[in-house]
Amino acid sequence: MIRTIKIKLEKTNELLQTIRIYNLACQKVLDYGYENKIYNKLKLNTATYHPIRKSHPTLPSCLVQTARDQASDMLKKDKFKNKIKKKQHSSIRFDKRTMKVFLNSEYCKLTTIFGRMEYKFKLANYYKKYINWKIKNGQLIIKNNSCYLHIQVENNDTITPNGDKRLGVDLGINNIAVCSDNTFHNSKHLKNVKGKYQHLKKQLQQKGTQSAKRKLKKIAGRERRFVADVNHCLAKELVNKPYDIIVFEDLINLKKRNMVKGRGKEKYKQKKCNKKLGRWSYRQLQTFAQYKAEELGKQVLYTAPTYTSQTCSKCGFKHKTNRNGKLFKCKKCSYTLDADLNAARNIATFSRSIGSRVSVNHPNITGKPSYKSG
Repeated sequence: MIRTIKIKLEKTNELLQTIRIYNLACQKVLDYGYENKIYNKLKLNTATYHPIRKSHPTLPSCLVQTARDQASDMLKKDKFKNKIKKKQHSSIRFDKRTMKVFLNSEYCKLTTIFGRMEYKFKLANYYKKYINWKIKNGQLIIKNNSCYLHIQVENNDTITPNGDKRLGVDLGINNIAVCSDNTFHNSKHLKNVKGKYQHLKKQLQQKGTQSAKRKLKKIAGRERRFVADVNHCLAKELVNKPYDIIVFEDLINLKKRNMVKGRGKEKYKQKKCNKKLGRWSYRQLQTFAQYKAEELGKQVLYTAPTYTSQTCSKCGFKHKTNRNGKLFKCKKCSYTLDADLNAARNIATFSRSIGSRVSVNHPNITGKPSYKSG
């Protein structure tokens, strides 16, 4: 379990100069990595360490290595699609070598170009519950003419829910979430708003002017914040239900497998389907639900989506013809209900079987899934 503590520091000349020199060093690594198409940390260190130490002798060795690590992560994430430009006062990274934080005593020690400096801060009451957690790293940010240190803390204690009452949640494009307690969350409003943003972005992309590109960035930010707000509200509603365990389908590998290239007449349909899947922010919703559930002492599990849409939640009969579009009708017992609701109930039931449960804190990273889509 990881949380972020935000503390405000005094904005000093030592911090500003350190941020400026650090970002210059980080930019040199970014430029070299982009030109040579390299993001491997060892190769970047071999090529850039000594030149940076020579051009910026006041920057401590540990900060040079941290700047290299940050540049490597940025290059790996971008995959050399764009030439990354780091701003003069953009955020810098601290690790165990360059930062010591004492939450109980409310002060920290940071490595700067002027040596190890001590800074006092006031810890908000909300963060005091994290005092005994393990400190992992930090990020120094200048925002609104103030300095903020974002500290990541970790707690490895295993969450044990008080009971075993489970809520199955079926995620989809038409219905954001359908719960096994007969609750439906329609995506109509979300799709309408995102559709308006997509139409506006398409018009601006066709213009291609500098002002249009600036406007595109603003619109993309608005769209991301809107989607995040919807997922935050929905995740909060899910975890506040009277259940001990929230169960989702493990859709990460399933989505990748369904994102295929079309051929011939099917190309347009598959391209349209892939576009919808690409805009589906299900993973963000699951992540929000995870940390909100942990705060309440609840647990989030994943279960393989094996035949959840083809199995009758009443009698257990499985057949691919049981589902017809949005309607589920069992061929054996004639039980009829909404297909997504039937899947949500099966998700809760299947999560109890041995071997089908995957804890959200221990995802399956063995490779390709062995299950079939439902």
